[in-house]
Amino acid sequence: MNSLCTLLHNLLKRKSFLVTFFIVLLIIVFGIFSCKKEYKGSPPTIQLRTDSSYIYKNDTVYIGKTFNVGIIAKKGSINITNFIIEVSNNNSTSRYLDTGLNAASLVENETIIKGLSPKDTWTFIVRDKDGSSASISFNIYANPNSTFGPVITIPSIVMGAQNNTSIGSFLDIKNVIVYNLQQAFNVQDSIQILYYYDSIQGNANTIASPNANIDPSVFTGTYALANWTIKNDTRYIQTSFTDADFVNCNNDSLLIATFNEPLSKRKAKNLAVGNIYVFETGDGKLGMFEVMNVVGSESGTIEIKVKMQPY
Repeated sequence: MNSLCTLLHNLLKRKSFLVTFFIVLLIIVFGIFSCKKEYKGSPPTIQLRTDSSYIYKNDTVYIGKTFNVGIIAKKGSINITNFIIEVSNNNSTSRYLDTGLNAASLVENETIIKGLSPKDTWTFIVRDKDGSSASISFNIYANPNSTFGPVITIPSIVMGAQNNTSIGSFLDIKNVIVYNLQQAFNVQDSIQILYYYDSIQGNANTIASPNANIDPSVFTGTYALANWTIKNDTRYIQTSFTDADFVNCNNDSLLIATFNEPLSKRKAKNLAVGNIYVFETGDGKLGMFEVMNVVGSESGTIEIKVKMQPY
């Protein structure tokens, strides 16, 4: 009987030891993984260029005028994966830019148009894969002496689609010259707008710019967009304006009030007679065009009229 009691006692002691051992082991393992999960290396860093041509602190800008911001960011322990620009005004915040990347550093220059709000808070943010981030911000105030600027009217511009052999597809809006593909290749820095008929993605009559995501089969050969080294980026906002609104636009206030960078697109698609879009060219000029005529085919044409800020 005593031997049986001794055996049971020893088993209980052994079981207690095993339970204790496994509990301690679990605590150690959990602690190791928790430390790994919580550990974050050094965060990225961000700063603004302070050259005389850049804004880097609170400042005042005339409504409708552009200002330049230069951003320099560097990774901490791991590469930067996101760059974000936010603008806050009138008790709301919107994303001006949100782009992904995977790089050890970032150098970015932005040209921004001062809108109508009395005060804008601009915030520039970089994040890495771990969620670590860095940000910097400043306020831009509307100059109280702001006045709205003039607009010029271009009564008619005709562009041809990609297979039109007599009328080019590429527009130098500054000088109001239309070029074919080969000619445009030689003046890439002047091309802000182009037209093509999109039968691939079903977007039909499309006005875009060289930096838009255009299928490489549209403009092909030696002078294809894929071979360009300068690709200007013009962005578009569709409106519900009427022809009367277009006619009565006598200064740039309507353009400033309408163009919204976060909502803008690189293409104005499925264009039809009467459509009106506000646009911003890559060099910061605001304008709008109205479609007057369109012949929808890969050898067709589009005719627009334009009002815009003068160069």
